[in-house]
Amino acid sequence: MLIRNFLAGDAENLVAVHNAASAGLPGHQLLTLEEARRRTSGHAFDPGTHFFAEEEKKVVGHASFDPQSGQVTFPCCRPGDERFAHPLFTSVMRAMAQRKIPRAFATYRADWADVREFFEDHDFHKSREIVNYTQSFGDLPTMFQRPGLNVTGLRAEDLPEIEQMAASVLRLTGNRLAEYFLRNPKFATDAFFVLRRKEGGIKGVGLMIDDPSFTPVEETDPKAPGFRFGAFGSEGFRSERINGLFSFIAPQGKEAELIGQDLLWYATSRADTNSFESLAAQAPSDVPHLTRFYDRYFQRQGCFAVCERDVGTESKF
Repeated sequence: MLIRNFLAGDAENLVAVHNAASAGLPGHQLLTLEEARRRTSGHAFDPGTHFFAEEEKKVVGHASFDPQSGQVTFPCCRPGDERFAHPLFTSVMRAMAQRKIPRAFATYRADWADVREFFEDHDFHKSREIVNYTQSFGDLPTMFQRPGLNVTGLRAEDLPEIEQMAASVLRLTGNRLAEYFLRNPKFATDAFFVLRRKEGGIKGVGLMIDDPSFTPVEETDPKAPGFRFGAFGSEGFRSERINGLFSFIAPQGKEAELIGQDLLWYATSRADTNSFESLAAQAPSDVPHLTRFYDRYFQRQGCFAVCERDVGTESKF
């Protein structure tokens, strides 16, 4: 057995192994060669984050990790070659330890029992669920604008206050958060909007995506383990671009629902010529004041699990 990093031409091996290993999983979607090449090319691609298992010069397994977020993949192996899953994953964790990445996480569908058991056997513990929502415009409750709403665009000087307000939600901080919010070409210039108090302090932040090149929520699998691009709490993760996504953050407390209402009203009041028929949303279950809002005003579609563990030191592996 040989475990090695990514080499030229491995996009084809990645497709073959992934599709063979995942064919029996509920909700499985075939990985295309185009998508595999997109993931494994470009100046940001790091071959050292991908591991392939070979036996008799044939690639039989693959696993990888994201050095920025700490997300790890389930080690996919061809049927009959599942014994390579553990050494592949050990290579992943050792590489993360070498890079001093403190924590690893993985995602899976609720009905992927073998995947869940693998991560549990490797000391991962479920930390939260990510809940997906949708709602048609026609089924939104009637909302009235409260007089005196002070809504502006997002400013660079807002970020320290937003970080403090939403520390339990946001997954990036400092310069990386500023880069994601303010210099991200995937966001329209008016995607973010800030609800302010009369003296200028921030009450809450909202986001609405209106881009016909993104996927309609009706065409997505709400149980699939995928973050929705733009949803607060998905920063820095590989995510699916969904048209009509609404998301907001507000401090925990009695004002949270009213702030959410105001931001939802503002977002939908701008959507006279929107390119989508239904809204989408996503929220983590461990931020209950957000899920309570979405449970009241949206419809639950499905959810997926997130499990985590400390990486530890290289000596453990």
